[in-house]
Amino acid sequence: MIFSRKRKQKAQAASPAQVPSKHTVTITVAAFLVAASPHLLAMPVLLAISVIMVGLWRVASAWQNWRAPHWSIRIALTFAALGAVILTYGMLWGRRAATAMLCLMIAAKLMEMFRTRDARQVAALAFFLVAAQFLFSQQLNLLQYLLITCWLATTAMYKAQRDDDRPLSEADNVGQIRPHIRQNWLRELRGGLLLAVLAIPFALVLSILFPRLASPLWGMPENGLDGRTGLAEEMSPGSIASLYIDDSPAFRVQFDGERPSQENLYWRGPVLWRFDGTTWHRLYFSNRAPERSPSDDNPPWRYRVQLEPNERNWMFTLDYPVRWTEEAELTADFQLVRKRPVTRLISYDVISQPNFIDSPELLLTLREIALRLPEDQNPRTAARAAEFRQQYPDDRELINAVLRWFNEDEFFYSLETTPLGRHGADEFLFDLKSGYCEYYASAFAILMRAAGIPARIVTGYQGGFWQQSSEYLLVRQSDAHAWVEVWLPGTGWTRVDPTAAVSPSRILENARSALNEPLTWLDAAWINRLRNEYDRLQHYWNQWVIDFNADRQQRFLSRIGLDQLSTPMMALLIVFLAMLTIAPIAFLLRGLGQARLRLSEAERLWRRISGRLKRHRLTPQIGETALEFAQRCSSELKNGDELIQAAQLFYRLHYAAPDTNQANVLQKLKESAKNWGPIIELQN
Repeated sequence: MIFSRKRKQKAQAASPAQVPSKHTVTITVAAFLVAASPHLLAMPVLLAISVIMVGLWRVASAWQNWRAPHWSIRIALTFAALGAVILTYGMLWGRRAATAMLCLMIAAKLMEMFRTRDARQVAALAFFLVAAQFLFSQQLNLLQYLLITCWLATTAMYKAQRDDDRPLSEADNVGQIRPHIRQNWLRELRGGLLLAVLAIPFALVLSILFPRLASPLWGMPENGLDGRTGLAEEMSPGSIASLYIDDSPAFRVQFDGERPSQENLYWRGPVLWRFDGTTWHRLYFSNRAPERSPSDDNPPWRYRVQLEPNERNWMFTLDYPVRWTEEAELTADFQLVRKRPVTRLISYDVISQPNFIDSPELLLTLREIALRLPEDQNPRTAARAAEFRQQYPDDRELINAVLRWFNEDEFFYSLETTPLGRHGADEFLFDLKSGYCEYYASAFAILMRAAGIPARIVTGYQGGFWQQSSEYLLVRQSDAHAWVEVWLPGTGWTRVDPTAAVSPSRILENARSALNEPLTWLDAAWINRLRNEYDRLQHYWNQWVIDFNADRQQRFLSRIGLDQLSTPMMALLIVFLAMLTIAPIAFLLRGLGQARLRLSEAERLWRRISGRLKRHRLTPQIGETALEFAQRCSSELKNGDELIQAAQLFYRLHYAAPDTNQANVLQKLKESAKNWGPIIELQN
């Protein structure tokens, strides 16, 4: 390794109090790596390993007394990191690219972290890394990550300050750390923990009372969004079955009043019209507003949806929305969409009217699209549709006949995602006869169109788990579903779910109950119960912390009569409450700290006296007794003799055997602690 002689000379000329100890370096690097851990997991492997290796090198350099690398090496590595980020992400715009760049720049800062001020900067940036992680997720499991990182970063700053206050003897080499100083890791971690605990009440007061932005910072929309699992704008065989293994929550619902039965819990998402032979797609015409709206006369279903980030524009509702949040629009397919993707947890209120006739008259253009099929495909399906049509001229009877066929023949509901060829419907209906909901929905829609019945596919979610104790419905990604809507005279678009004919338990219970055996041990019943119980905590976290936005804050302040306070009065109230919450805890922690130290009264009095000399840069040295310290300081004080007398009183109380005159000696030391103050001898 190449070292700079100039750097060495500067380090030797530096003040000893500016050099961080090896323990400070270790804690600071640990705080940085813990804060960066979620970001490192999302970064390319080589970049993540580079950051970790730099951190390990810095710890090793502290324990092995290595010096900082030459400035040219640091600059070269910094530009190399910049180039690596640009080559990896293609740009520096985007959350992932920005956080990766931040991690690499902090790692570069570690290479020159040979001053306590640099250690403070790295510890402060660890707090910023924690805040950056909440741009991607606000899950409850990040709370422990937040607390641990803040604890370590606070400990690092606390330890850096102790390094600045560290006294050095004249025999110590300038700029070097004494190897014989015994460090107490537990004491340092405990000190950082106490400081972090003191900050919690102040943080709570600010969180509740400090004015919030109307648009939260977390999850700001941007050009480059992270890919998330969830429903897509199109559907092909296997696309929904792949979501079965994703047990993450999609959204939660709280009902106001009547709760729909399980078989009516169809959460409407993208509606697919166009079929190219393998994949179903949305229709651009659907983006327009509906021609007719449901009536708001006594709608039975009122509910509030708490939607997890999905980086899509759509919002899920029951059929058919009557009232909804102002930030969304209703399409012609009665799908609720936002102008911006859902990149943060949002909540919205909806009122739905199920007794609504969607499109009693179907436009000729839409009828043509809803009957269109690729040419020269699925001949056996077309022939079976012709047979059904010949036997059942009535559309409803034909639909029921097809459902009976699904129910009575050897069709099975499974997660098999066998690739289908050019004649996919033929292969599924007559050969495979086993598949997930999208297989049945696609084949049924093709059958209907071949029989002359307009049909389209609706994707979304079906069912959910009812949390009885907390009274909300949990809908997971594994509840993703696809069903069919057929157009019938008099009733318009009518929902028909062919999966219900094959596996009624899928609709009446959930997707997992419809399968005979769990795929892995993680699908065991007791693990699912644990997941559901944990989600209750996540729900409360979302409701009371993440979803505490500007509107909810204003309503809370109104309930307690603080909504009319002016800005200066609110600021004074925040300061007052913060001090009111911190003072009792600080007093308690101070008492506990003194109890742990077990200082005698004489020791406390002497510390009070000697502490008055700190502002004059007079502090005890390592191994220096109280009397030696007083004698050394007396030469610079006009009243140095009084300091020596106080030191002698302390000796008699602390080291001498108890005698009958001890009370008088203690009283004299108390008077010295009360009245004595340093008077500096002026130099000519």
